[in-house]
Amino acid sequence: MKKLIALAIGSLIAAGLVWATATTVSAQSSDATAGSGQALEIAPPVLELKGNPGESLKAQISLRDVSPVKLLVKNEINDFTAAGEDGTPNILVDPDEVSPYSIKSWISPLPEITLKPKEVQQLTVNVTIPKDAAPGGYYGVIRFSAQAPELTQTGVSLSASLGTLVLLRVNGTAKEAMSVAEFYASANGNRSSIFESTPIQFFERIKNDGNVHEQPRGQIDIKDMFGQKLANLNVNLENRNVLPGSIRKFEQHLDSTVIGNKILFGRYTADLKLTYAGGQTVTTSLSFWVIPYRLIIGVIVGLILLFFGIRYALRRYTENVLDRSRRSRRRR
Repeated sequence: MKKLIALAIGSLIAAGLVWATATTVSAQSSDATAGSGQALEIAPPVLELKGNPGESLKAQISLRDVSPVKLLVKNEINDFTAAGEDGTPNILVDPDEVSPYSIKSWISPLPEITLKPKEVQQLTVNVTIPKDAAPGGYYGVIRFSAQAPELTQTGVSLSASLGTLVLLRVNGTAKEAMSVAEFYASANGNRSSIFESTPIQFFERIKNDGNVHEQPRGQIDIKDMFGQKLANLNVNLENRNVLPGSIRKFEQHLDSTVIGNKILFGRYTADLKLTYAGGQTVTTSLSFWVIPYRLIIGVIVGLILLFFGIRYALRRYTENVLDRSRRSRRRR
């Protein structure tokens, strides 16, 4: 049950990652008792910090009440890990569940605050890195939930919470290593190496074998059987993170938006090259065929029909010529 709760909370907080380049993250819930809308807005959705062992860091989180009522905002600090391969955080709400990259005890407790309608307040986040902290990545989330102050004694509160993810890198020589767990092509949800036509989807399952989060970026270079470049597909332009010990899946589409109205035929190669950690690379490749068999069958059927049509026409023509020749002889 606790794992289900953690995944549910993680899904809600993952929504904030979608707007990681925006200035705010918002969520809304209705007050079943008062019938009035309540909403809390926070920024930024992600805090990326760096520091040395023994160093104290400070960061700011903005909270805004975008509802028409006063809100009491509470918070909780948790660790998180990756849940699945889509980047959804798995919030560790069970005290007995410990992450090897825990940062929960490094973040000082934050006070509860009361926000007036449309009011914005800033909270200072204090992070103290232990002197013996090993170089690498450490991860946590600061979750916020809100309710009207008059409901604090009723047990009625918002079921949803919003969070700011904290990604901290402790400076030093960290282990930075990535690998391609899988690279494959698919169409309509079916993996294959032979396709009738585009669109074709490419999937890369990238594993972080190190101990610090990475943002692998690169391209898939697609060439035809003659070595001519067909297309370049960008991978991870959004700078999504891959947490240590996890796999993250990326997806690209080869379709008319990339190649226009070209009809593909023959053997193609897709070369993947990703760069991370300021210059390290990981590469792999695959081959696939595009055979528009319906078009080919249609052409073959057309040629067969044309052959028999011409043959029939020649036969009729020959018969007509012979018939006219016989008639001419009889007249003589």
